[in-house]
Amino acid sequence: MNRLSTSQQQLTRGPRVSFERARGIYALHVTRDVAHAKVQLKEGDERIGATTRILNALAKANIAIFLIKLHKSGLTFALAGSNLSRAEATLSHFDVAVTTRRDLAVVAIIAGSMREVSGIMTDISDALLTAGATIYETGDSHDSVQCLIEEDRLNDSISRLLDTFELPESAVEEHPLYANTRDDQP
Repeated sequence: MNRLSTSQQQLTRGPRVSFERARGIYALHVTRDVAHAKVQLKEGDERIGATTRILNALAKANIAIFLIKLHKSGLTFALAGSNLSRAEATLSHFDVAVTTRRDLAVVAIIAGSMREVSGIMTDISDALLTAGATIYETGDSHDSVQCLIEEDRLNDSISRLLDTFELPESAVEEHPLYANTRDDQP
């Protein structure tokens, strides 16, 4: 019986290929012209019902929202800046206090396996605060941490994050948000 040696077997199978990204931070995704809304429910409102009606109205108006936070007395969320006036018009049909601003951006810090990178939030917040940015909202997933900050602090924030994570400028990618548009919108 003619057997191949281990090194011959490896040569006939080809080189080992990994489909996993290396661990650690490898990119920054930037989204400009983001708005933020804070909806304060009226005292005595039934929170679940009121929140559900508001979210359904925004969905019916075809306004995509993200970074949604449900609070005891209201909710906050982000949306495309170009959708802000439609969102304000939609929210005006409710007896709620609404505060909005449009001059924000999202910077998302991307890693192959975010949960295995210890101290990441400390590094991110230190970099953003050193750049003079206020962090309005955060969100996370298995491969990213998203931070909503002032757009006028974005360039300094990107520089600080690139330095913190020792990334080249080529690691920064722009990811625009597009407003949803339909003819039957308010």
